[in-house]
Amino acid sequence: MYDKKTVQTAQRLVLHDSLRTYKVKNSRFNLAGQAKETPTKKGAIALFSSKESMQKSHGVVVTSFEALGAIADRMTHWTPNTFNWLGYTQNRANVRGHREDNLAQINTLVVDIDFADAQERDAREQEVLGAVTVADLFIPTMILRTAKGYHVYYVFDHPMFLRKKRGQFPVLKAAQKMSSFVRQWIQERVAGVDVGCNNFGIFRIPRQDNLVFFDAHMLVQVSALMKWSQYYATQVPVPKPDNRQVISLAPDEGRQVDQAWFKALLKVTTVKSGQGLARHNTVLTLALAMYQSKISQQRARDVLDVFNSNLHDPLADREVVQCVRDAYSGNYRGAALSYVQGLLEQWVPNFSGKVVTGMGWHKFAKPRSERQYSHAHEWRRDVLALINQMGGDSAAVAISTRQIQTELGISPASLNRVMKQLQAAYQLKKVQRGNQPTLLTTVTMLFKSAMVSRQAQSQAWKGYLTTLVPTIATSGYDLPLWTLVAVQKRENEAPPWGAETRSQTG
Repeated sequence: MYDKKTVQTAQRLVLHDSLRTYKVKNSRFNLAGQAKETPTKKGAIALFSSKESMQKSHGVVVTSFEALGAIADRMTHWTPNTFNWLGYTQNRANVRGHREDNLAQINTLVVDIDFADAQERDAREQEVLGAVTVADLFIPTMILRTAKGYHVYYVFDHPMFLRKKRGQFPVLKAAQKMSSFVRQWIQERVAGVDVGCNNFGIFRIPRQDNLVFFDAHMLVQVSALMKWSQYYATQVPVPKPDNRQVISLAPDEGRQVDQAWFKALLKVTTVKSGQGLARHNTVLTLALAMYQSKISQQRARDVLDVFNSNLHDPLADREVVQCVRDAYSGNYRGAALSYVQGLLEQWVPNFSGKVVTGMGWHKFAKPRSERQYSHAHEWRRDVLALINQMGGDSAAVAISTRQIQTELGISPASLNRVMKQLQAAYQLKKVQRGNQPTLLTTVTMLFKSAMVSRQAQSQAWKGYLTTLVPTIATSGYDLPLWTLVAVQKRENEAPPWGAETRSQTG
C-alpha cells in the first residue's frame, strides 16, 4: 500500500497541472501571497463516490487541486482527462458536459481489464503483468486493482491538447486510434480487456486501497506511441475471405437491421457484465444499427426493452434508455465494424458469417503456416516472446544465440539481424560476459521483476513491523519504489516505426 502523499502525487501527475491550485471560493490556503492564479485557462474534472453514482452521473465537479485533495479519498471514480468545462443539471442531481467533444486535453490512456471475479483476477495477475508492457516499449505509469480486474494507466509525458479544425478534432481521432491499438495489443495477450469502453471516459481514481503500482518516471512519450501506432496499423492482420455469408456494414449498402449479424445478436440472452464487450456495448451497437436503418427512436426503445428483459442478467432500464439516446444523438453513423466483430466473437461464436467494410476487396497475406519464410516482425515477436518466457520473473536471463536458433528454428543471419533491430528499438538489452552465455533483458522482464520484488519487499517489511508492534501490520507502511535499469540507447539502426523513438524506462 502506498502512503497518502504518493497517491496525491499520482493524481496530480495524471492531470498535468490542468486544474487551478486553489479553490476560487472558500479556499483554506489561498492567502494574500497566493491569491493570484496564473492567467492560463484551466479545466474541470468530475468525481463519483461509487459505481452506481457514476452510472447515474451523480457526481462532483472539481476545478482545483485543493478541492480534489479534500474529497479524493472518498471517491471511487474520476475523469482523468480534463474537460473545458463541466456543470450540473438544473436540480444539481447530475453532472453534465463530460463528452469527448468537450475535452480540453488528453492526459492518459487507460486500459480496463476485467475477469469473472476477484479470484480469477488474483490468479492471473502475472499474466496481466506480462501483457501490459506494450510492444516491450511502453510501461504503465500505474496500475489500480478493481473489484474484478485492473485499470492500467499510461500517462503521457505531455498532454494532447484538443483544437477544432473544420468541424473535426484531429487530435482526438489520433488519440482514439492509439488507444484502440494499445487495447488490441493487450487483448491479444490476455483476455478480459474491455475494448469497447469509452476511450477517455470515467475510470477508477488512484487511492491507497487500490494503487498496486506507481512510478512517476514511467511516462509514455506521445510521439513514440504515435509512431508505434502507425507501424502497428500496418501489422494488423486482415481476415482471409471465404465463401461464407457476407455481411456489409457500410451505411450506404442497405439497412443494418436487415443483416444477419443484427438478428443473431438480438437473439442472444447470455450477454453479461464484466468481461470485454458486455451488455452496454451490445445494447448500444443494436441501437446504432436501428438508428442507421432509420428506425424511430421509440421503436428502438421498445425492441431493446424486450432484448434487455430476455437477458439472464439485464441492465437497469435507465441504462437502456441512455444507450438509445446516445445512439440517436447524431454523433454516429451506425454500428462500427470492430464492435460488431468483437460482439460476434464473444457472444455468437458459432456465427457463420463474415464481416467486410464494403470498401472493395483487399489483397490478403497468406497465413504464416502456409509460407516458406517468416516476416521480420514475426521473428522479432517470436524472439521477444521466447526471452520473456525463459526469463520468468527475473530481471535478466542467460541464453545463447545457439539456443534461440534451436528453439525457434531461425537462421543465424536472420537472428543476428533481428537482435540488432530489437536493440535499436529499445526492446532488448544484451550484456556480454566473456565466454559465458550473454545476459538478455527486456522491458517486460524488468517490469515483472520489479513488481515481484516490490511485493516481496512489502510483505517482508510488513512482517518485520508486525514483530515489533502487531497493530502496525495493517497501517499501510511500505518500502520505497524500485527503479528500473536503463535500457541501452540506440546505436545504429532505427526502429521499424521511426528513428526518434526512445526508451520509456526513464
